[in-house]
Amino acid sequence: MFRISQLARTTASRGVRSYSGLFSNEAYEASKETARTSVETWRKISLFVAVPSVVIFSYVATKEELDHIHHLEHDPPKFVAYPYLRIRRRKFPYGDGDHTPFSNPLVNPDPED
Repeated sequence: MFRISQLARTTASRGVRSYSGLFSNEAYEASKETARTSVETWRKISLFVAVPSVVIFSYVATKEELDHIHHLEHDPPKFVAYPYLRIRRRKFPYGDGDHTPFSNPLVNPDPED
């Protein structure tokens, strides 16, 4: 009983609850410093590694995509009339009734009627 009341008094005087044992102020300050340095390390990694990587890979991907679009403009794909393509039982309820909303004239060629 005496031990519980002593622990309650020390906890109340410090204003800090200890959950898994008594944690000294030195250990608490050391853990705060470790957390502070860890946050600073990840902040530097994010700023100096992640952000430049995203910028570089975005540039590369955009360049490749623009090259691909340029290639499609100069050498468009030819329409091949497979029997299972372009089966229309009724017209689409939008546009001209023959193209889907996702139809792209650059990569989805129309048949030469």
